[in-house]
Amino acid sequence: MTAHPRSVPAGSAPRLIEAGHLPDYPLDPNQRLTTHFFMAWHHDRWLNSRFRLSAPPDVRGLAFDLFCLSQKQTPVGTLPDDDVQLAALLMLDLKAWQSYRSRDWSPLYKWVPCQCDGEVRLMHSVVVEIILESLSLREKRRVEGETGRRRKRLARLPDQILDAGGTRKMAADPGLLERIDSWLVQFCPGNRTRDMVRRALEADALAQADAVQGIGA
Repeated sequence: MTAHPRSVPAGSAPRLIEAGHLPDYPLDPNQRLTTHFFMAWHHDRWLNSRFRLSAPPDVRGLAFDLFCLSQKQTPVGTLPDDDVQLAALLMLDLKAWQSYRSRDWSPLYKWVPCQCDGEVRLMHSVVVEIILESLSLREKRRVEGETGRRRKRLARLPDQILDAGGTRKMAADPGLLERIDSWLVQFCPGNRTRDMVRRALEADALAQADAVQGIGA
């Protein structure tokens, strides 16, 4: 079992944390927020927090920087448990950073060690909440975008079927429209040309004939 040293207040004996006893980071280590350029910030919660009301202004500023810096780390929302890296991220001299870290009110207030795919890093429960909210919003936007694109595709498809030689009955068949759209999404990710729509209609006709034959077999 691997033990990892941690920074402690000056004059204290070094403390070791058993890596096997650390909680796992609750997010996928490979999760990315590549277009993540802002974070939701619950300002009332921050303004009334015990940390903000107790810590000196310079410590509060560094703590807020760490919240922001963690958004660009891997895994997203974590920090390295390494004083050299943390000092570099904050653009501080190493000794200055270690002095901040050893204070009773440290910029790492409530950051705790965790396991990230075999690596020991730091996590904060509030940052995890922020990341989960961001991921939820991203998924919501993705679903809404796909729903909108699908609606537009289906709205254009009747005219495309007619242009490809299909009948008005075919162009008005909701089931056929769904099947043709699915085929085109899979086999024609680009422009839906007349030829591609015609091929989709032919493929659907063959599939439907095979299905009928299978039922009668």
